[in-house]
Amino acid sequence: MKKIILTICIALIAVAGAQAQDSKKSKKDKDKEKSEMNAQDVYKQQAESWATTFELDDETKAKFIDLYMEWQNNRGNIVDKNGYEQKAGADINFKKITVEEAEKLIADDFERQKKQAETDEEYYRKFQQYLTPGRAAQMVIQQRSSAAGISAMFRGMGGGRGGFGGMGGMMMMF
Repeated sequence: MKKIILTICIALIAVAGAQAQDSKKSKKDKDKEKSEMNAQDVYKQQAESWATTFELDDETKAKFIDLYMEWQNNRGNIVDKNGYEQKAGADINFKKITVEEAEKLIADDFERQKKQAETDEEYYRKFQQYLTPGRAAQMVIQQRSSAAGISAMFRGMGGGRGGFGGMGGMMMMF
């Protein structure tokens, strides 16, 4: 009888421990999901924030959000010939690359930036369907500035030029 009770107690402890571990994993997974917003969620939040700032009516707001998300997706899809996005060169040791590699890297980066500028100009014009030229310019310029700042921050965190984000030790707050 004692063996049966002891076996049941051990089984209960094992089950309770497994359940506790499962709930711990679930909590970690839930926390991870909450902290990892996908790009589409971020774009939508940004668009909604701009729509609120610009006091757009519901119909215009919906069209504006769709256009904004299209713009951001198009910006994100622009990569140079090496497949780099905004963080071009983040994984390159600039102290050890050859002159030819440096020339190719910078030419590709300039081409990527040119494509992004062309995309931004195209969407600046499209945004004028819903916004005044001043507001469209404000939004595009601020987006370009914040994208460049975030890009620099991530480059600096990867052990590149030093400092925090190559921004002279300044820290960006979100």
